[in-house]
Amino acid sequence: MDTRAGTNQERVVQKCKALIDRVEFIEAHFSEEVLTERILRKAMYKEFQEAVEAAADICALVRRSLDSSAQDDYSNIDYLVERGVIPAGLGRSLKEANGLSNRLVHEYDGMNDYIAYTSIPGLTGAFANFPR
Repeated sequence: MDTRAGTNQERVVQKCKALIDRVEFIEAHFSEEVLTERILRKAMYKEFQEAVEAAADICALVRRSLDSSAQDDYSNIDYLVERGVIPAGLGRSLKEANGLSNRLVHEYDGMNDYIAYTSIPGLTGAFANFPR
């Protein structure tokens, strides 16, 4: 067995476990309190950011497994959609999740917590559509 391929597969499995863990945490603790309780809101944002990071890492690893150099997150998603590895709808959701994560991290445009609150459940739900 190619050691590099084995390592890549192991990393994909590790990232999938991280993604599942983050999504399960969000699903278990997400409530309207996110809007009023700063600690819970920041915890949800952090878990969401880590879920998005794991999904982006999975895309990069899968792209590399297809003998293509990993690029930026959006290019990796486009590459996988173009080759039919992931459906276009999932690709759009991954890009949207990535954009929201970036806004949360950098607090672009004074991030509106209500927008994040209404977006996060649907976007984390999209992660369930990742090919297994």
